[in-house]
Amino acid sequence: MGAGALPVDQHRRRPPIPIVPVDERARDAALARGATAAEAWLAAVTSSPDGEARVRVIDSGEADVLLGALAARRDTPGMNVGEVALAVDAGREMAARAAANGISVLVARAPAGRDDAAARALAASLIGASDPVANGPLGALRRLGDATTAFLCGVALGAGEHGLGCACDGLAALAGAAVAVGIEADVAPRLIAARAPADDAEAALAQRLGLLVADMS
Repeated sequence: MGAGALPVDQHRRRPPIPIVPVDERARDAALARGATAAEAWLAAVTSSPDGEARVRVIDSGEADVLLGALAARRDTPGMNVGEVALAVDAGREMAARAAANGISVLVARAPAGRDDAAARALAASLIGASDPVANGPLGALRRLGDATTAFLCGVALGAGEHGLGCACDGLAALAGAAVAVGIEADVAPRLIAARAPADDAEAALAQRLGLLVADMS
């Protein structure tokens, strides 16, 4: 298994996606009152020392784009550039809508029981457990991932773009978030694992991303 940070994709879209920094003062205030690391993360992403948050679950199984235009690519690895862009932008748009409705933390997930073969192959590439793919994390997403992981990548990017926290629930969400960090490294502080990893692949991704674990069930 490779070591070190995930590589930043040199072929990412331009201009860069602006990521809202977390609130370090709120994090420090939370820690000063005895908060746990996960509670301090919540304070930092919500700018609230008390960690007050409005939470919304974004399940890729309910995304219109994955039920319509990208239905054939939802669980099937291998996409063209346009399909990746459509899925990622749909995820970003879902995050934007949540922010406009006063949501401060997203829980990103794929439907329970779905085939995660594509997400598993993508995860193996991102953590260095399989042969590298050209063009960095985005290249790996296009060749190995599916529209579900691309959509969840967009959710993570959109959370950073609109100043939300994003709790990644499950392998597809973690793989999508890892690609998001490869595109915009500054989004990492806004990410957390929604629950303890269920298997080695989830654990490896969470470790590589340096994610804390929060109980968002």
